[in-house]
Amino acid sequence: MLVSLRVHAQDDTWSSGKDVKKGLSDKKAKAKSTFKDYKDHVEQWGMDTSLPRTLLFGAKANSNGWSGCVYYLKRLSSTAANLWQFSFSEIQHDKQIKEQGTDPVLSSLGNPSPFVFGKINNLYTLQVGLGKEHLLLPAVVEGNISVSFRYNYGFSVAMLKPYYLKLIYTDTGAGAPYLKEQKFNSSDSSKFLNANAILGASKWSKGLSEIDYVPGIYLDAAICIQPGKNKLFVQVITLGANLAYYAQSLPIMADLKAYPWQASLYAGIAFGKRWR
Repeated sequence: MLVSLRVHAQDDTWSSGKDVKKGLSDKKAKAKSTFKDYKDHVEQWGMDTSLPRTLLFGAKANSNGWSGCVYYLKRLSSTAANLWQFSFSEIQHDKQIKEQGTDPVLSSLGNPSPFVFGKINNLYTLQVGLGKEHLLLPAVVEGNISVSFRYNYGFSVAMLKPYYLKLIYTDTGAGAPYLKEQKFNSSDSSKFLNANAILGASKWSKGLSEIDYVPGIYLDAAICIQPGKNKLFVQVITLGANLAYYAQSLPIMADLKAYPWQASLYAGIAFGKRWR
């Protein structure tokens, strides 16, 4: 009777060991199957390699202004692509505020118009660079949204255009008040920084012939969200950051310190199409 019980106990132990090994083997096989399914899913949802070229036009709202962008991508595989980027931006200082110009002494001088008090330059940047885009998560929401990581770097040119104001001059003699369009000059800034003497800002084109070009470099990184998988039409939402460094400081406001670098966060959207 004792021998029978021992044999039965050994059988149960052996059976239990076999079950554990079978369970581990099943889990391993399931993990391999899941990985294969994910790999197949990536290949199927990744960008169609039969249409390797993509051209996108977009816009970005930056923490310090706005940008217009052009992107060209050449697909290397279903999960990776080379990227070329061109962007034009207007950089605005976070302290600049628009004000209304002072009513002129004589109506013949014109009507008051908005201006930014203390602003001495309009700042624009032109960036041209290259980088890569990598697919991170294909079709993460019911097969309709993919997430990619994109980075690029290259050359940046800052353009400082003098900011002109219409200043009201009143002579102490018998002469009538008159207007003079003037840019900031540190040696004679009292009039430029006198809000009561400003009729408004000059037209935007004033100062175009006096632009100062400053070379630099930049680095840009973003998370790209693509809603919907469409073979030809492309729509991309970007959330990212841009950092640029220049050969000299870039003054925007008269009474605030200027720096040789510009940094911003942004949200953007782009539309385009793929082709062979």
